[in-house]
Amino acid sequence: MSASEKVGPALAAALEGLKLAHRELDHVDQDPERWRWVAVGLVTAINCAIIAALSGYETALEEDTADLKMPGRVAPLKLLLRRARSDRYLLPPEQLPATSGQVDAVLRLAEYRNEVVHGVLAGRPSTIIRDGQIVVEMVTHLVCLAPAFDRSNHAVYCALIFDQVSAIRERLAVLG
Repeated sequence: MSASEKVGPALAAALEGLKLAHRELDHVDQDPERWRWVAVGLVTAINCAIIAALSGYETALEEDTADLKMPGRVAPLKLLLRRARSDRYLLPPEQLPATSGQVDAVLRLAEYRNEVVHGVLAGRPSTIIRDGQIVVEMVTHLVCLAPAFDRSNHAVYCALIFDQVSAIRERLAVLG
């Protein structure tokens, strides 16, 4: 699959992650364990939004999202975040304007998600609401505000993702 062919599937997966997070956020007041699924959805969304961004330029290569240590696999989130912030892969305004603190927040949420997925007794971070807000802002930047791909080719996904991030942003603000 060429780099440009990854954009549509990545946006579809990001949308599904956001839908999961949104659906579960509506019930975290009654069942705090649902934060686990919120984390799964948000980490999926940021991971896929970065893949879409790194695959969006005409000059993008399939290797831009690959794990160089394990051919055929997608790079880990930490590496994808580094690439999305690097002018080697994306230029302003598409480049992800994230501070190291924001990257740490995303990685903290990803660590919680990994514990949940792998059945470890996961300790929900006390910063989960703020971490989720940071992920939502990053997805908004990569997909809605400054996409590295041709938005006209993916207008429906962009609109649906915008609706989801808006709803999640509002819900997190109420919870925070």
